[in-house]
Amino acid sequence: MLRIHFESEDLARTTVAPSADVLWEVLLGLHALQERNEEVALDGWRRHTRPRIQASLRPLLEIAPPRGYSADFLTPTRGVADLGAGVDRILATTPDELARDFTESARQGGAPLIARSLAARDAVRRVAQDVEKFFTIALAPYWKQISRDIEAERTQLVQILADHGVERLLGTLHPYARWEFPVLHVDRYVDQDVELGGRGLVLVPSYFCRHHPITLRDPELPPLLVFPVGRRTWLGRPQTEEPGRAEALEGLLGRTRTTVLRTAMTGCSTTDIARAAGISPASVSHHTKVLREAGLITTRRDGYSVCHEITDLGLSLLTSAARTPIEQPPPAVAEGPDRQAM
Repeated sequence: MLRIHFESEDLARTTVAPSADVLWEVLLGLHALQERNEEVALDGWRRHTRPRIQASLRPLLEIAPPRGYSADFLTPTRGVADLGAGVDRILATTPDELARDFTESARQGGAPLIARSLAARDAVRRVAQDVEKFFTIALAPYWKQISRDIEAERTQLVQILADHGVERLLGTLHPYARWEFPVLHVDRYVDQDVELGGRGLVLVPSYFCRHHPITLRDPELPPLLVFPVGRRTWLGRPQTEEPGRAEALEGLLGRTRTTVLRTAMTGCSTTDIARAAGISPASVSHHTKVLREAGLITTRRDGYSVCHEITDLGLSLLTSAARTPIEQPPPAVAEGPDRQAM
């Protein structure tokens, strides 16, 4: 059982993550892909994703097994939807942090291949590259839908928090979570105690978290609790471009604007686009203005930076030349209790 111990100030500092967390979705997506429990909501996604995951991603799968310990350094964020920012956080992993995670991985099932074959800095770089590759193959085609489900859950949680307070929120979080002041108990979990010590708790709703809420193993890391969304819609089959249609799209928009549009699928900053397209930030502003005026992306301010996101029209343009139609989904699958405030 997981036991999260609150002090009085922790209740005041408990918050809901501001958005889907891309690195947690990558990690839990890796878990879901390796499991054989063919849930209805993930069945189509697994069928279409597994054949596309190459053997080159084996080291990443080794440090993210569906059961047991997954390396903490894979998930350094708490509600960051920007893939580029998340990857930068992975790249900032120190050799000591990496050694600690690999030691724990080895203790629970043998040293990962990547730890045996690569130096620490090379290992972090390789993992970061594989995370980006996995996201591109397995999550990017579905990211807007995944984000919508998470945002719907987040909206409901924030409403309960505003109307009824944090204790009601903790008491209705998940069927396996039980609030008995001052401890939140999570059943069907390894034996672990988390002392918040005034740091508060960040609640992170997740599409790919399936069985029960989870947290990090290292007690020194900022405390969070990741838990399944209450309702998960079916991902189905992504639309894919016909051979030659990528070139046709580039002929219409130009190669640079096509890259900008694809990068905006994850929600990204001007710096992320500049890095992906190999252009200056000033050039990014020009291209995003054209795409925004065409209704293909939106731009919103996020603190001192801006976030560019693809619109439904832009997504349709990228996926309109599908070889096969999208499969018709069954009704949304309920994963937990209806958390409407009572």
